[in-house]
Amino acid sequence: MNETLVSLACHAYGFAALVYLTYLARQWNGLAIAGRVLVGSGLALHAVALFTQLGAQGGMPVGAAQGFSALAFLLLALGLVLDLLYRKPVIGAFITPLAVAALVPGLLLQGGEAPLSPALRQPLLPLHITIALVGMAAFAVAAGVGFMYLLMERQVKGKRFGLLFSRLPSLEFLDTLNRRLVVAGFIALSITLATGAFFIAGSTQVLTWMMDAKVLATLVAWGLFAGLAGARILVGWRGRRVALLTMAGFALVLVSFLSSYDFTGGMR
Repeated sequence: MNETLVSLACHAYGFAALVYLTYLARQWNGLAIAGRVLVGSGLALHAVALFTQLGAQGGMPVGAAQGFSALAFLLLALGLVLDLLYRKPVIGAFITPLAVAALVPGLLLQGGEAPLSPALRQPLLPLHITIALVGMAAFAVAAGVGFMYLLMERQVKGKRFGLLFSRLPSLEFLDTLNRRLVVAGFIALSITLATGAFFIAGSTQVLTWMMDAKVLATLVAWGLFAGLAGARILVGWRGRRVALLTMAGFALVLVSFLSSYDFTGGMR
């Protein structure tokens, strides 16, 4: 039942991606409304599946499939909120395909999830993973916004006032939205590191934990985003370099996410 609901949600997201991409070529308001309805419908089905799965597991997420599924859900929920809040349907053309790409591996990996090890069954684990995924979704959207910024900047510098120039938001809007998303993601990432340290506190394997690939990638990403935030405030960094660093930081967070799973169903 849950797999069917997620599959239906994925189809809704896929159609929404096509609608939003069509909106890039032709800015008809009906396309924007259709995209929002499709994403909203998919999110409703997806939410039922996720909550049913987690409820059956005592709130404990299990396996890479659920990790990808939850990430796609949060990514689309955030994208829809931004679309409705700022009335910028074009955001969906960049976020929805990314979310579908994240959800497809979750569908392919469905079933056969290995049970969590007793060491991971801690009351804070659901909160730790939820905040980590929220932060990753924020960074993913920020990276998408950064990519949009680079496209728009290229149009402006090359004086190519064509299709993308008339469709994409202004450079100032994109830079401001990037900043807000990075701040939200950075806060979530900081909390993720703090709760992760709580899990390992008092353990004899602190050094092993510190040398783990996902922890190293997370620490480097945290340092990069901390430096980026400082450079924005103290030096006034904006624009292209910020967009590029945001995308690099998201790549590091993605490495951390992928390193959390062994892709045989369990978590490391």
